[in-house]
Amino acid sequence: MKKSVSVKFDRRRKYYLILDCETATLPCADGLPENEKKKIAIAKPLIYDLGWTIVDKKGNIYLRENYLISEIFSVPSIFNTAYYAHKRPLYLEKLDKGEIVLTDWRTAVSRLEFALSITEAVGAYNAIFDFKKAIPFTELYINQLYSADFHKWLNFQNECCERIVNDTVIGNNKEFDPNCFRFRSKEYPLFDLWGLSCEYLLNNDDYKGACLRNGWQTESGKYFKTSAETTYRFASGKLDFDEAHTAIDDADIESEIFALIVKKAKNQVEMGIEYFPFRILGTVRKFVSQHPEFADLVDFEI
Repeated sequence: MKKSVSVKFDRRRKYYLILDCETATLPCADGLPENEKKKIAIAKPLIYDLGWTIVDKKGNIYLRENYLISEIFSVPSIFNTAYYAHKRPLYLEKLDKGEIVLTDWRTAVSRLEFALSITEAVGAYNAIFDFKKAIPFTELYINQLYSADFHKWLNFQNECCERIVNDTVIGNNKEFDPNCFRFRSKEYPLFDLWGLSCEYLLNNDDYKGACLRNGWQTESGKYFKTSAETTYRFASGKLDFDEAHTAIDDADIESEIFALIVKKAKNQVEMGIEYFPFRILGTVRKFVSQHPEFADLVDFEI
């Protein structure tokens, strides 16, 4: 992985922010069956691990920052709802080694705002989750946490979670701009590495064949996996690579993926979020019907 080459920024150069976060959710999800907890975690994500890199189009990293958010990480009833809660000893080790900083949300976000101020655009792998859900909801939660009405607000959120679990949520009509991240009255051009990877790196016979040979299909078997992990495995040739699922480590590999996309896209960075980008690759069945040499690798007849 590429190391930071500098911490001095040239205003004539274009920089891009690659962000990743790991999340927990509201305490009401603790102890629920995994399928119910997952629904709440997707709808109400609270960031405990926030990391980003600032890169150029070649993937050179100029800055890496990584923060544990104390209001989430240090509260067991919240952190224990995290899918990767078992990684807590790893984070404590990182803290001991000075590899990550434990701080409050406002301090971490002040650093993020600086990073945003010097970048051309911002992105993530599945940017809709990081920039449209996790950051806004964590911001909302922290603002409420320090208000006099926190318990009233939390009770309302608990009621919302009940509706989420029971699939009785009423959709909202809030305007959604797929090309922009709005935060604290400012706007930042937004790109999605997931959609761009599907378009420029994965929608080819080589990748689809690698998926079938290595078992990289979705749980249903209908689609090819298009995660950051499988994308990096294919792009790097490290077929046994396992994603760390810590914010800064994931941001590192996504910075490399970003550089490969830019190269394939003839030095362009396309803004916007593609909904369900894995569909760009088509179904496994369609691919195998066109390439019968892979028929022995699937459990259905053509």
